[in-house]
Amino acid sequence: MTWRSLYESLHDSPEVLWPWLAEHPDLVAEIRELGRPGAHRTRPGHDPLQRLYALGRVLDLLIADHPEAYPAFCAALGADRVDRKAFHPFFHEVAEVRQAPDSSEPPSIVAERWPGFMVGTLLLARAGVVVTAGERHLVAGVADRSAVYWTHYRRHRPACDLSHGWGHNSQWRTDARRDYWAEGRFHYNVDGTERPADQAEVELVRHRCGTVTDPGDDLFPYDLRHVEPAMLET
Repeated sequence: MTWRSLYESLHDSPEVLWPWLAEHPDLVAEIRELGRPGAHRTRPGHDPLQRLYALGRVLDLLIADHPEAYPAFCAALGADRVDRKAFHPFFHEVAEVRQAPDSSEPPSIVAERWPGFMVGTLLLARAGVVVTAGERHLVAGVADRSAVYWTHYRRHRPACDLSHGWGHNSQWRTDARRDYWAEGRFHYNVDGTERPADQAEVELVRHRCGTVTDPGDDLFPYDLRHVEPAMLET
């Protein structure tokens, strides 16, 4: 698990990133292959998904501890920065909610805490954003502080993924969640096998956390998948 070795080396210094990338072009090529057009239609084996999961751990650590190196590393992977001014949960993770006086005011971005990136059609990491929003859409203390699922680590809030609770070695045998923007649709958790039972589960898959009420940190949404039209504001 070479991404794992990079993750463990990163605790010392982000300078290990650049020689590591030069030494492992095959792993970089694999990530780009997962983002090719049509990749959302096929499921790779467990090994590529586990390597993608390990890369996600690397990105979590860079966002938290080495934010200056994070954008350059993603660019070196061949990723494009998310450049969306209007808030959308496919592209944006809520890092802070500033409650609007009007309870019906939809979310709008006022600042970016860290950038998001896509490799081709594959979402590599969502951007962390500060938003203003009415409490009918996002509630301060819930949308920005409740447990964020499909995520190993966030400095400012609880995080949950399928690796938690497993041993030091077995936790790395976790399949990554894959989200795609493809064929005019957003495909959330494409390897899931179940449809959400209600709107609350849809929103959990979309936002990966609670939005107006805190669902807690003991749910099991990992089998849920959702597809919706990619209707975007410019």
